[in-house]
Amino acid sequence: MELTKTKQKDLPAIKKELITKQNGLCPICKQNITGVASKNIVIDHDHKTGIIRAALHRGCNGTEGKVYRVVQMWGKASTLEGVIKVLENLIAFWRLHRTPQTNYIYYSHKTAAEKRLAVNKKRRLAAKRKRESNNGR
Repeated sequence: MELTKTKQKDLPAIKKELITKQNGLCPICKQNITGVASKNIVIDHDHKTGIIRAALHRGCNGTEGKVYRVVQMWGKASTLEGVIKVLENLIAFWRLHRTPQTNYIYYSHKTAAEKRLAVNKKRRLAAKRKRESNNGR
């Protein structure tokens, strides 16, 4: 395949072509992008090679770049293949742990009921302080 360097004026036509090629779907979130404002659809490209990959929602494009950088930095992946491997391992980890693998619960975890009790306690305390300050006038 011969690569062609684009000009900025070519981008609207390329975006339209990509959207058609993608059947109107964002390849990352799989949501329809045909009804989205053009300014919120971006042309994604590989920052190392410059090769255009797809038309994406602006948010999906940002997510892709951020995830890639985080995995490179914290996942110790120095190449695209390394990033892919770390993400595959992470997905396998999440899949495995959909079913608990230990019988422990983290010490600071609060159930929904415990959170609700804490919020109510905080509200009662705030109301009490307000009443006390109003009585002191």
